[in-house]
This record gives sequence, C-alpha cells and structure tokens, in this order.
Amino acid sequence: MKVRSGFVSNSSSSSFLIYGAAFEESEIKEILTKLGYLDKSGYFLETLLKGTGLSLTSGQYDTIYVGRSWDSIKDDETGKQFKESIKTTIKNVLRVDLSCDTYEEAWYNG
Repeated sequence: MKVRSGFVSNSSSSSFLIYGAAFEESEIKEILTKLGYLDKSGYFLETLLKGTGLSLTSGQYDTIYVGRSWDSIKDDETGKQFKESIKTTIKNVLRVDLSCDTYEEAWYNG
C-alpha cells in the first residue's frame, strides 16, 4: 500500500495582485475604437501594450486590468516611482487620464 504525504488537489485556483487601472469590457471597446485598435476580428489591446511594460489581466467578472504586477518593481525603484510610471504609461498609451489602484482577485474553480 502507498501512503501519500504531500498535498493533493483536483481543483484549481487563480489569483493576481496588480497596480493599474480597471476597465469594464465596454470601456475598453470604446477606447480601442477611438484609437483605431478595434475591428470586427477582435481586440488589439495586447498589441497596443506591447513594449510598454504593462500587462493585461482579465478578472472574474468581465473586468480588464491594465498595469504591472507588484513583483515587477525594480530594486532601485520606489513605490511612488512605480505607481507614477504606470499611470503615465497608461495615460500615454490609452489616451485616458484615470486613477490607478492596487487590484487583487482570487477565485477557486472546483
């Protein structure tokens, strides 16, 4: 007989912690349409964000987060610099002035 002493799970969970902006799907469509990055074939947000250091994370309830993970902060970067660079980059790329915050989500599927 085998005895398993490790953790066993048949479920899955997802979580993230990001500093940036939260958008509803309709807001993203409107922004991308104004910028010419939306057409009948789908979204081009990943293309627009490429090379900016920003990432795209989908939340649980049709919310789209644009920002950087807190674990991407550089050793020589202060928290204030981290936050300001994200807000400035979002404003420059998406052409919207908005407030940023820390967002975290975790959910369990199983």
